[in-house]
Amino acid sequence: MSYTQISHDHLESLDNTHILLFHEEQKKAEEIEFNFIKTGLDKKQSCFYTTSNPEKLKENMEKFGINVKNNIENGLLNIVPIPKEFEDYEKMISAKVESLPKDKKIRVVSTHYFDFNSEKKTESMEQIEQCVDDNFHKIPGNFICSFHVPSVNKELAPQFMKNLLDSHHEILFLTKEDKIEKFNFV
Repeated sequence: MSYTQISHDHLESLDNTHILLFHEEQKKAEEIEFNFIKTGLDKKQSCFYTTSNPEKLKENMEKFGINVKNNIENGLLNIVPIPKEFEDYEKMISAKVESLPKDKKIRVVSTHYFDFNSEKKTESMEQIEQCVDDNFHKIPGNFICSFHVPSVNKELAPQFMKNLLDSHHEILFLTKEDKIEKFNFV
């Protein structure tokens, strides 16, 4: 199954699912993420997208065909800037998750382009993801957590990826060759 089929068909079949997307290339991951957000906007769902570079994200979304300005103005698209430093991200993410609307369908894309180069960072990220998952029953929609695999220290990657599996319902692995593997744990 190609990654475009996954983004369009498979993701739309999921309901209230915490999704883990491992990828090797940002551009291909963005195609899945943007398609997911665009479909939500077309359905008038509130969409949230975290990024460390809001202006570049807006530019890329416009190129993809998302009317960023109108969707921000009408309150459907919420671009959440994340700090450049992981330690600052760790402090703000729990409050952001807690503030998500609880009374209407939402979609969230949470990107992670930090250098996960220490056990402290990987363990903190694992705790954040577990906290989100423990409270996932309060989130009325789908949540994609997107991780750039080359950003993870190769020695830490196996344990980090294994631990992230425990806090998600659906796992997607996207390779540079446009191949995707999907796993469901629910």
